[in-house]
Amino acid sequence: MIKRILFANKPYELGLAIVRIFCGIIIIPFGLEMFDAEGMAGYEQWLTDKGMPLPLFMAYVGKVAELLGGILLLLGLFTRAAGFFLMFPMAVVTFIMLEGSINESTFFLLLLFAVFAFAGGGKYSLDGVLRGRQNSSTD
Repeated sequence: MIKRILFANKPYELGLAIVRIFCGIIIIPFGLEMFDAEGMAGYEQWLTDKGMPLPLFMAYVGKVAELLGGILLLLGLFTRAAGFFLMFPMAVVTFIMLEGSINESTFFLLLLFAVFAFAGGGKYSLDGVLRGRQNSSTD
């Protein structure tokens, strides 16, 4: 009984799905900021002050990654790719814009996105559904 509780995959799979969905819900509003011209001007100024090349372009690249990556995480579709793409804007914000402050939420999101980049979407994701169909078609 104890062995079954301690080594069961269901809590892991369910936990991974819950965290993945919440990460998607959390990051999507940040991506939607690309439709706010005033907010994007603020990001452009911040990136200019930090010496980033092409600051407005870089701001939009980050926001597109946040929006599309968040949607993909929410759905559990192409989860590994979404995790990798979301790691980059979080790394830029954490290590360049916030000068390496690991006490900010962006660092924790970076770590969570790394988990999905390496672990994938899990059983309860569209990736899991597609993987199941692929396995059944090869039988």
